[in-house]
Amino acid sequence: MKRCDFDEVLKFIKSTFGKYKVPLHEPKFIGNEKKYLLECIDSSFVSSVGKFVDEFESKLAQMVGAKFAVATTNGTSALHICLKLAGV
Repeated sequence: MKRCDFDEVLKFIKSTFGKYKVPLHEPKFIGNEKKYLLECIDSSFVSSVGKFVDEFESKLAQMVGAKFAVATTNGTSALHICLKLAGV
């Protein structure tokens, strides 16, 4: 695998997006996201627990063929759990 040159990557990005600014954290709602978010707000479960988290964990476990899956609040939390499980 050859190492990508920064200029190559930059050229690709500019050719793909032109002068259009690509926001770093702009949400894209293309389905039922707003409906589900309002449901969470109305149920008072806007956190890392609740019906949607349980459903996500269950579907993810099925998809990867695992008995369980654990959703975390961020990548750092996920890495921390991995390190603990690895005995680090």
